[in-house]
Amino acid sequence: MAERDFEMALDRLFAEAPAFGDADLFALRVEDRLDRGWTFRRLLIGGLGMAGGLIGGGQILSTNLFGQLNAFTQHSSEVLNRGLATVLPEGFRGGVGISAEVIWMSAALAAVAVGLAVTRLIREI
Repeated sequence: MAERDFEMALDRLFAEAPAFGDADLFALRVEDRLDRGWTFRRLLIGGLGMAGGLIGGGQILSTNLFGQLNAFTQHSSEVLNRGLATVLPEGFRGGVGISAEVIWMSAALAAVAVGLAVTRLIREI
C-alpha cells in the first residue's frame, strides 16, 4: 500500500510545473514579440489588399464593364416595359416604366436578402 501512496505523490509532483523566478518577465517578452508580429502582418495584409483592389479596379475600368452593364440594363428595361405593356393595361401601370435604377435596386435588395438568409443559416448551425 505504501507503494501506491508513493506513486500518487510522485504523480502529483510531476503534474505541477515548477515556478521559475522570471516567469512573469518571460511571459511579457513573449507577448511583446507576438504583438510585434501582428502589427507587421496587419500592415502587410492591408497593403497587399489595397494593391490588389487597385489592380482589380484598373482591370474593371479597362474592360468598359460599366458601359456594358448600362447597355444590358437599358435592353432589359425595354424588354420588361414591353412585357408589362402586353400583360397589364395602361390604367394599372400608372405610366411608370421600369428603369435601370429599378433593376439594380431589385438586384441589390435580393443580394441583401440572400446575405441575411446565409447569416441566419450560419447562426442556426
